[in-house]
Amino acid sequence: MIDLQNLEILYAMTIFLRDFNLNLYNKDFKKGNTILEINIKKITKNYLFLSKFNKPGFTAAVVKADAYGCGVNEVCPILSKSGCNFFFVAKFEEGLELRKYLPKSKTIAIFDGYLNPTNSLWKENNLVPVCNTVDQVLNASKDNILFMLHIDTGMNRLGLSCKEAKILFESSKLNFKKLILILSHFACSDNKNSKLNELQLNSFSSFNQYYPKITRSLSNSHGIFLENKLKDEVSRPGIALYGYVNDDKINLDETINLYAPILQIRYPNIGETVGYDAIYKITKKTKLGILGVGYADGLKRCINKRKKLKVGEFNIPILGRVSMDTIIVDLSLIPNKLLDEINHIPLIDKKYSIKNMAKDCSTIPYEIMTSFGKRLKRVYIK
Repeated sequence: MIDLQNLEILYAMTIFLRDFNLNLYNKDFKKGNTILEINIKKITKNYLFLSKFNKPGFTAAVVKADAYGCGVNEVCPILSKSGCNFFFVAKFEEGLELRKYLPKSKTIAIFDGYLNPTNSLWKENNLVPVCNTVDQVLNASKDNILFMLHIDTGMNRLGLSCKEAKILFESSKLNFKKLILILSHFACSDNKNSKLNELQLNSFSSFNQYYPKITRSLSNSHGIFLENKLKDEVSRPGIALYGYVNDDKINLDETINLYAPILQIRYPNIGETVGYDAIYKITKKTKLGILGVGYADGLKRCINKRKKLKVGEFNIPILGRVSMDTIIVDLSLIPNKLLDEINHIPLIDKKYSIKNMAKDCSTIPYEIMTSFGKRLKRVYIK
């Protein structure tokens, strides 16, 4: 006779456990390692999708902050093999590091500008400054190195003002033979309805009369998908490479998972408190799970306000404050039979993405990704 009750329990366990990597990272979980899983296959797929979408223009890759926390040593060689020829970083030192993993035929541009022109490493490593001031442009021209010219059209961040750029273009001071790209940067491209997008496009397009054969670049990740954008440009996706744009209709794959080991399960008494400052008090029979990840690993302290953390169909809210190395979650709703089978909790996965976490932390996916700490064990799916 078939025991329907046991079959139902077995089915429930199967459904519940399919979201777990019980054996894949078991040794790491036993050691207390939190796994940051980075899917290189999906990053490559995203890049190829963006490249196809941006045709006939070219698609670069913005890989500053160690490829948004994912590792330039792993991400960039794959992008290079996929056809990416332009890479952008913020810092000179980032450029030097990136050159270790890319051939000199690939262009590495430095957003901060030509700040140390006497350094011979510019030429030795074939690094290209994105010049943001008139002096930087003149120095790069004088030093006879490849350079890019940045015009500010609405960010008031880096770049020559439109007035400065116009005067410079019309002067005879500059040797433009080494100028390889003229660029600007959208301020509001993640909002398709922002009037500033068209204003910036028109402002930037007003320079088309100057050196029209030199390639232009304006679109960042969200700018690629604007209806009003430059044609035949070098687009510069960053966060889009990892799939975290704010439009779910765009066919990109999210690439990051985060799995935290269960270090200990506790059964506190009613009336006891949880974590620093005792901000949470136990009022009923509770099972606590202590997870091996904290703010030193990039988990925002404000995530403790999140009450929607789910594993399968079970709510497991974070209780108390996030510590440097741990968080405490309520596992009370998970039956003991299931709890005995698991060794970790998925914190970022297909059901709860970086976009969800960013929303719960009142921030953006960029900050979540670039905050991941060095203690996380990065595992690459290739």
